Amino acid sequence: MNSTFEIYSASAGSGKTYTLAKSYIKLLISSKNNEHFKSILAITFTNKAVGEMKTRIIEMLKAFSAHDYSNNTNSMFQDICNELSISKEELHSKSKIVLHKIIHNYGAFDISTIDGFTHRVIRTFAFDLKLPVNFEVELDQDYLLTKAVDGLISKAGTDKNLTKTLIDFALEKADDDKSWDISYDFKKISKLLLSENDIPYINQLKEKTLGDFRVLKTQLIKTITELESQIVEKAKTTLDLIYEAGLEFDDFNRKSLPNHFLSLTQEKFNLKFDSAWQIALLEGSTLYPKRVSDNVVEIITNIQPTLAEAFTKTKEWLFELKFNKAVYKNITPLSVINALQKELKTLKEEENKILISEFNSLISNEIKNQPTPFIYERLGEKFRHYFVDEFQDTSIMQWENLVPLMDNALSSNDGSAMLVGDAKQSIYRWRGGDAEQFINLYKGIGNPFQTVAQVKSLDTNFRSYKAVVDFNNSFFGFVSDTFFSDDDFKELYKDAKQNISIENGGFVNLLFLEFDNPEERSEQYVEKTYEIIKSSLEKGYKLKDICVLVRKKKEGVAISNYLTSQKIDIVSSETLLLQNSPKVRLLNLMLALLINPEDKKLKLDALISISDIFHIENKHSFFSTHIQYSAAELLDRLKEIGIHLNFKELIQMPIYEAAESLVRGLKLCETTSDAYVQFYLDTVLDYSNKQTPDIMGFLEYFDSKKETLSIAMPNNLDAVSIMTIHKSKGLEFPVVIFPFADLDIYKEFEPKEWFPLDENSYSGFNHALINYSKDFENYGDIGEVIYNKHQSQIELDGINLLYVNLTRAIEQLYIVSKKDISSKGVINEKTYAGLFINYLIQQNLWTENQLSYAFGEPKKQIEDTPTENPLVDYQFISTNKESHNLRVITNAGVLWETEQEKAINYGNIIHLVMSKIKTKHDAEFAIKSVLSDGYIQQSDTKQLKNIVTQIIEHKELEQYFSEDYDILNEKDIITKEGSFLRPDRLAIKDKNVVIIDYKTGGEDKKHKAQLESYANVLREMNYNIEKKMIVYTNDDIKIIEVK
Repeated sequence: MNSTFEIYSASAGSGKTYTLAKSYIKLLISSKNNEHFKSILAITFTNKAVGEMKTRIIEMLKAFSAHDYSNNTNSMFQDICNELSISKEELHSKSKIVLHKIIHNYGAFDISTIDGFTHRVIRTFAFDLKLPVNFEVELDQDYLLTKAVDGLISKAGTDKNLTKTLIDFALEKADDDKSWDISYDFKKISKLLLSENDIPYINQLKEKTLGDFRVLKTQLIKTITELESQIVEKAKTTLDLIYEAGLEFDDFNRKSLPNHFLSLTQEKFNLKFDSAWQIALLEGSTLYPKRVSDNVVEIITNIQPTLAEAFTKTKEWLFELKFNKAVYKNITPLSVINALQKELKTLKEEENKILISEFNSLISNEIKNQPTPFIYERLGEKFRHYFVDEFQDTSIMQWENLVPLMDNALSSNDGSAMLVGDAKQSIYRWRGGDAEQFINLYKGIGNPFQTVAQVKSLDTNFRSYKAVVDFNNSFFGFVSDTFFSDDDFKELYKDAKQNISIENGGFVNLLFLEFDNPEERSEQYVEKTYEIIKSSLEKGYKLKDICVLVRKKKEGVAISNYLTSQKIDIVSSETLLLQNSPKVRLLNLMLALLINPEDKKLKLDALISISDIFHIENKHSFFSTHIQYSAAELLDRLKEIGIHLNFKELIQMPIYEAAESLVRGLKLCETTSDAYVQFYLDTVLDYSNKQTPDIMGFLEYFDSKKETLSIAMPNNLDAVSIMTIHKSKGLEFPVVIFPFADLDIYKEFEPKEWFPLDENSYSGFNHALINYSKDFENYGDIGEVIYNKHQSQIELDGINLLYVNLTRAIEQLYIVSKKDISSKGVINEKTYAGLFINYLIQQNLWTENQLSYAFGEPKKQIEDTPTENPLVDYQFISTNKESHNLRVITNAGVLWETEQEKAINYGNIIHLVMSKIKTKHDAEFAIKSVLSDGYIQQSDTKQLKNIVTQIIEHKELEQYFSEDYDILNEKDIITKEGSFLRPDRLAIKDKNVVIIDYKTGGEDKKHKAQLESYANVLREMNYNIEKKMIVYTNDDIKIIEVK
């Protein structure tokens, strides 16, 4: 009897999606209920995977429903008929009915991402969780964390304890010769708030105050000082023993032992403990060279036990010292974690958001323990069958949240569950994925259900040709025998051997490069990659058949730049970035020019961009002619080259309307649609819907996200794909090239581990966050356990990354590595390169002078697939609002009675008017000027005059609108670095300056920072800063003096 709980281990290319789709369809066909799909929940981890599974099921049902079903040779059609013991007619008939039901109730066709399902649960229980019913999910978590960190730092000076903590930390960093900028450290530590693995430890710190952390720091400083003193004293005593015995440093091998203790007396504590003399000392072996006299031999032999005791004791103290210093290092950033959490909570409440990373913990803490029938009742449906794909990427908390629902299904008469995964493709540990969880379940350990799991393996590779499968079988078999320190991981790869489906063909080429420096390294890798691409094209492959996989983004950039210079069409994450589009860069420049109309550098940059896009031949003449005009005149003059834009209209538009008007006026999509421009407009719209939609705010947002904002990967593009290994998961290509295959497997970026503490010895703290290093194995038994586990996980993650990489190829695989052998002939066994070399040695293939090793037949055998429908360029449709025959009073919008509209529209008018006023006598003229220029209507002048009068007659400001001061309004200052600054108003008397800036909306720390940047530059110009004032021009005038 088949179990209702199945676990599939599905190696790369083994038909996982086929198996899932077949099992899903079998449930639909075998059920008497034609809407049985409503009782099935299938979960995977990406929207792409969701789309693939839905498409596969629908396409199969369509094929089964076709009129000519009797001639259907589809393997799944045959398999389902055989496994369900039904006729072709029955399968055809039921498929038609089920397909019809699904199409007419597609919303209940529940194939979802894990986040999508948890989102649904949380929204259902929003009231119970005390969440707003209309909450938004924030995907851009880093952006919100940055705002929280900035908000916390801005409170310096208002909270005494917090201020002291921040100042002390800045001074500590300066003392360590590091940047005093603490925001970087706090942004790193704030990521703990998003990490499922760190949340339990963060919760233990919730009750700790800044004072508690200060007490711990004081205690640690005392302990560190005492240990340093003990070590130095013990080392001095040991050296005295050597001197008193009449021994010289030369009496010891290489002077190593006495020099060790001498270093300790000099407080040089960063010593190594892997030298041969140390082993000899502890084992009672010889410590002296052969040339010494018998008397010296006797003396050293007699004192060796004392020397060994001193060495052991100082080593013990030294690692205790290192441990306490490691604990101390992260105390200050950790001490503000609660304050950061409060700041983040406030932000979320203000913006009505929850973070996507909170989903699992919300369910775990508030919903998981509810009775399952109650959860189903609230959801409005009951699932009897569960499919979980990519289970190796499931976090512990995600699995624990699913267990009650799946347990309820498995306890019923007709319920079932299927888990599908591959621990060898677990490459998302940093995101919470736990490969060990799947390994244990597959081995029958930790099954949370009463039902015994039926474990199955999909062990035939249907993707790759014979040579590729053979190479991977052989190579990863070698890795399992020689590399892993963990027995479970050895066993995992020992069982990784796959059967072959395509019995011929395929080619693997393992190449090694020789170079001495990093510059030469990159150059050789990109050139070799280009050679392989040219060779592949000569064999008959198309550009789109080829994929280059890299581990690091900068490696992909290097290859992209080189291939582009060689006229090879490519598609990569870099080429897809919005910021790399000249049209997008022009749009941003034009938006910036609207709010900085006198900025000559901006004007020049915009003119350069326009000349490139519009192919202006005489660029110098174009620049010199147009740079002299004001922004408004410049846009008017551009009519000569067919650009139709009106500065006065643009500056009064909401940001999205302005952006779309710029696209129309600049004719950026006149002949055909442009994906970059369309995605850019989507970004502007998304920003304006979620944030305060002002131009400056958007430009700051775009700059902070420029490395991630990109268009979607286009289909059917004949270009070489360049992507990271993580993005390649689930994909396949006829030709895969893996350059830079010399990764150091053990190298990590700032790894950290939580270390248990004795509360009595560490002021009530039971855990500390410590920077991970090799020293962990010397931090007692607990440290050794953590070290061994961490190292084994690094090994698994590194080999998994390599496995995903080497299993993407269908027919040809090229691995470009390094001859990683030292001048002494030692192979670097910590790198991929060392693994490949050792593999070839084990296969008796390695030859010192041979740099290329081939497996299989290099001839192309795969048949070209029929060309899919070419990309269709759809027309970009955009019309101005006037053509819609809708009438909205636009200019009067500056006086609408909402804070938001005043901040967006009215602020520009205020700046314009005040830029025309030097003394109070200019006010009347300034208002008439903006009226005659069409910026406002006659009906607006009264209210505008009232606000201007409040400013110039304000008791704190009126003296700066007198003739006693020289006034500079909106004047550019060029810094030493070549950047432009433009204060709203400078009131100058002698060498004393008062800086005045006008703002609308709420107070923001960025406003103060902006004034400080003005002040810094003016000080460099030998001015004395008398005052820095921000004038907030809302319903009432508010003056903030920046100290």
